[in-house]
Amino acid sequence: MIKTITHCAVAATLLVVTGCAGSYSTIRPEHIATYQSVSVPSAPVEFSYQYSALLTNGPNKKYVKKERKKGYQVVAVRLKNNTSTDLNFSRDLELTFADRPVVPVSSLQAADDLKQGVAIYLLYVFGIGRIGGSVDPYTGQTTGGTILPWGPVAAAGNMLGASAANKNLKMEFARYDLTNKVLHPGETVYGIMSLRESNVAPLRLTLRNQAAMTAPAAPPTPATLPQVAPATPPATSPAPAGSGR
Repeated sequence: MIKTITHCAVAATLLVVTGCAGSYSTIRPEHIATYQSVSVPSAPVEFSYQYSALLTNGPNKKYVKKERKKGYQVVAVRLKNNTSTDLNFSRDLELTFADRPVVPVSSLQAADDLKQGVAIYLLYVFGIGRIGGSVDPYTGQTTGGTILPWGPVAAAGNMLGASAANKNLKMEFARYDLTNKVLHPGETVYGIMSLRESNVAPLRLTLRNQAAMTAPAAPPTPATLPQVAPATPPATSPAPAGSGR
């Protein structure tokens, strides 16, 4: 029995190989509808968060694997400044993980730690296939057909795909970086925090300066001026008696 290696089989193999690089699905924290709120609406800073942010809009398998391997927790957050002053996230706010303060890793460092490998796909360069030909059922040897060096194409495709995904992750992490982010009065801000933590725990956000914990000032009302009675004209003195004109 002669078994022929068809063009379709080779194409399917190439598709599987070139799909090894992981894509990046953006988190888009402003579109998340399931935030866990830890503050009341009247708090100086309303704070909500969501763990497993990389799984929100896509599998992101390569990056979730790196997240766990590197001991990270990627968290999407939502904040609203209810005070009457500007608040700097790094200077004026303190983030607490369980019962201890933590500082989020910078977006640049987190993106570098979580990126998927690119050079590893060079291993595909040595891949070689055969189009057509037949297999001897007794010896198992393939004869005839055309040799197809698919390796370089697969390597290039995977390297380009991995590089593009890493770039997209880095750009989104930078866009939603909260380092020194200024929250204006009444403003709602969304961010992505990368915590160097292996487990999850309740998060809290508090003001460092308690003096800033004031609600927005009410607009001043015009002062009521006292009512002043209209001035009465001076009384007219009677003319002296005997005077005539």
